[in-house]
Amino acid sequence: MAEEIAKYGVKEPSEGVNGKLASNMTGEAIEGVFDYGNITKDHKAVVKEVIEFLRQREGVPTQMLVEELKIKFEIVEIPMKNIEDSIWGQLIKDERLGVSIQGFRTTKDSDGKKLRIPHVGMSADLDYLDEFANRLVQKLSKIVKE
Repeated sequence: MAEEIAKYGVKEPSEGVNGKLASNMTGEAIEGVFDYGNITKDHKAVVKEVIEFLRQREGVPTQMLVEELKIKFEIVEIPMKNIEDSIWGQLIKDERLGVSIQGFRTTKDSDGKKLRIPHVGMSADLDYLDEFANRLVQKLSKIVKE
């Protein structure tokens, strides 16, 4: 375990960094998703401006509006790694697990382009998780034997 802590920089991701979750790969703070339970006057002002913008541009194709808003608000979209395309996503695809993206960290892909890696939360009843763990061990055992 000490080697893993040295490699990844964190023992317990929920201990966090400055009140945020920590990446269990890098130890850096996870950038959380927007907290709709903590909306400020400034947030509301921005949303009102976007609503007015949309009303004034009625009939304009959505993609064009999106591009205009990205320019206006200086937004740079960074792609998110797709859970379904990951090894983990393939292992759990037929399972009844609750999966939610709690945030992300930004890294670079093999081409040097920025990529967001989701920090995934999963939920299920404990007895279901026990059954899932048994199924997972069986799947992995079959793979190793092949």
